Amino acid sequence: MELDKIYHGDCMELFKQIPDNSVDLVVTDPPYNIANNHSLTRRKGKIMSTKEAWGKWDTFHPFEYDLLITRVINECYRVLKTGGSMYMFSANKDNGLFIQKAIERGFSYRSQLAITKKNPQPQYKQNNWRCAFELCMYVTKGRPKTFNFLSQNECINLYPYVIGWKYTKHPTEKPLGFIKRLIRVSSNKGEVVLDPFMGGGTTAAACKELGRHFIGAENNAEYVSMINKRLMGQTFLKKSFTASYKPRTSSYSKLKTTERRCGNSNGYTK
Repeated sequence: MELDKIYHGDCMELFKQIPDNSVDLVVTDPPYNIANNHSLTRRKGKIMSTKEAWGKWDTFHPFEYDLLITRVINECYRVLKTGGSMYMFSANKDNGLFIQKAIERGFSYRSQLAITKKNPQPQYKQNNWRCAFELCMYVTKGRPKTFNFLSQNECINLYPYVIGWKYTKHPTEKPLGFIKRLIRVSSNKGEVVLDPFMGGGTTAAACKELGRHFIGAENNAEYVSMINKRLMGQTFLKKSFTASYKPRTSSYSKLKTTERRCGNSNGYTK
């Protein structure tokens, strides 16, 4: 199949075209299935439900969602070469479940990595903890054939970053620096990296910059067009919609005072 191409369509259809034992690394960020009418986020300067903000692509029946991710894990195991690695994000509540599914398929558990947001999304309803991290499983098909240990500082399973600038309009874009680090550690130049859920194309962009080949699927035509323009050099870099947000209520000063007492002055933006 053709390398360095984004395939428009369902990733399960793409898998049918990928031979066994042909991919060196999988890096992917599937939908989390957490969009609903009750949780709030901010998009285009407006506070709205996560379902309204993210649309249908993050809404599944729980059984169908678990089945989808399990099938993706199984297919990733099939197409990976012996010793190949897989990094897969998931909702925090599901990370342990999908690690277990991967182990049942034959993967070896290696670690969990976390990206931590120094300026997480505000807790608009103020009825729960603000979420400042996302989890990513690291599993391998047997003993890893590649692990380029970069340094003691870079090979920590915690990646802090500040949300504020984005390369695309995709609402759940992951930090390019983190994706590049995964690719540098677990692959070599000229090898093939698969991302079944390309989203904003960060995996593809990182591969192009680092001299790796990529294969990717994305079922949203608008995102496919956006990725292709990004890969051709068109920039979408912009300040994210939450980067300058400050609640205009008296509760903001109370929250900020509380945060200073907790030793954190990173503010209330995502």
